[in-house]
Amino acid sequence: MPEILKEIRCPHCGAPLKFDKGDIIFTCQYCGYTGVFDVSKSFTFEHSLFVNQLDKDMIENFVRDWFSEGFLKPPDLRRRGKIVEKTLLYIPLWIVSLNALTSYEGYFERLGPSVVRRDTIKGSYDWVVVARKSTLFPEREYHLGPTLKVPFDISRIEKYSIVLNSEIGSEEAEERAVEAVKSFHEYLVRREVDKIISIRTEAKVLEKNYVHAPVWQIVYEYKSKLYKLYVDGARKEVIVGDVPEV
Repeated sequence: MPEILKEIRCPHCGAPLKFDKGDIIFTCQYCGYTGVFDVSKSFTFEHSLFVNQLDKDMIENFVRDWFSEGFLKPPDLRRRGKIVEKTLLYIPLWIVSLNALTSYEGYFERLGPSVVRRDTIKGSYDWVVVARKSTLFPEREYHLGPTLKVPFDISRIEKYSIVLNSEIGSEEAEERAVEAVKSFHEYLVRREVDKIISIRTEAKVLEKNYVHAPVWQIVYEYKSKLYKLYVDGARKEVIVGDVPEV
């Protein structure tokens, strides 16, 4: 739980702000106002919310159903698995929309004599950057999908949830998204050629949106051992979860 390190108040409603060291962007848990701790800057981006579809009772049933799904879980997991902790976190995300074009040249050597191959790869992406550095969160496993997105409204936030602030500003989020797309395109190129001679990627950022996404962090016990499970509250899907060995 974030601690109040010093008395900083929301410029909109005057309530004390809760924050961690390293937070850059805050969201007031009393009025929902979003701003930047650096008073010399202003927050000019759209702030949205993925609406949570799983309350406390529903997540309990959801996890118990997950215990009995699939073939790789112990057959008695539903009976012996015990949920010991369930925490609803609202994770801050930057969604960076961009187009990328990669030109490459390389040697293709798999089916005979070496041949030089030249081509391009292009794509359009809504790249997700988790705006936290200190939170353990399965960023690579989290994917966007059809969800109910609305303007951020504090009245839609459950009282028992924790709304995390952002530790990453829009510029850093853009840099991370561009570098991630470049790495992804290089991965695609290496599927086409065996040795890269040259590669160049140009990325054009179209827009950046700031979103809070509901994620249930579950800890469950099975045969005296603890395991973690992350559930997307908006899509009602498991993001990633630890499974006991059979």
